[in-house]
Amino acid sequence: MVKPLCFRGVLALVAGLWLASQGASFARADEAEAHYRVGLNLKKQGKVPQAIDEIKTALKLRPDHAAAQMTLGGLYADQSLYAEALRCYDKVIQLSPAHAQAYALAGATLIRLKRYPESVPRLKKAIELDKQDMQSVSNLGLALRQTGQNAEAIKVMQDAAEKHPTDGALLNNLGVALRKERRYEESIAYFQQALEQSPNDLGYARNLAIALRGVERYAEAVPAYEKVIALAPNDQGAHYDLANCYEKMGQTDKAVRAYTRYAELVRAKDPEGAKRAQERAASIANP
Repeated sequence: MVKPLCFRGVLALVAGLWLASQGASFARADEAEAHYRVGLNLKKQGKVPQAIDEIKTALKLRPDHAAAQMTLGGLYADQSLYAEALRCYDKVIQLSPAHAQAYALAGATLIRLKRYPESVPRLKKAIELDKQDMQSVSNLGLALRQTGQNAEAIKVMQDAAEKHPTDGALLNNLGVALRKERRYEESIAYFQQALEQSPNDLGYARNLAIALRGVERYAEAVPAYEKVIALAPNDQGAHYDLANCYEKMGQTDKAVRAYTRYAELVRAKDPEGAKRAQERAASIANP
């Protein structure tokens, strides 16, 4: 005959079961951390697929491992798997509602996915949590521009630029927003400031050249386009625009050479464009 457990026996049994469950939880946590560390080492070695597998294993064992979720999101983003990366960052936000970097990366990832309206609140939250995050300010400006809120984009970025006047990406994006509003001279000043911070940034150089040509400051646009071409010798648009600047300045020989070079670059993929450029070169060489 089985004797019923006494009260002390019941307590001992419950305590034993609780300790066993806690021990299992700690074991799972330790195992998850081990897989996470292996994943980090694989990431450092450039073995991305294996790193992803290890970190996914860690998360199966411990779904609330925020650092593993962040790392997995970064690995997915590096592989241009932005939807998967976004799920990771949003999971971190659920786990840690004050995680500024998770909001920032979620917002940036939504921009990659061209889901601009959704990126705005995440980026605003990132900035609220980390007021020094100028990358999120710059991204917010871009997202606001893409959602038709250009005036707000300019205000946000101008306020930030006053406090951080050496942030090239911020200055460049502010210049783009101002150019969109046809505030050309202001945009040129910001593009110039951005280039002062990063003299060899192709995007900044191109934006400055386009803005100078847009306001017919051809003599200044020419060296700006030459810089673009020095950075990217096969930049087709830069060669064409440079030819146009030379033509407007009456420097026929240089214009002909630039149109000819443009034709050479585009002939394989755009024979009609090459033909038009050659015809233009011929027309100004023999008016």
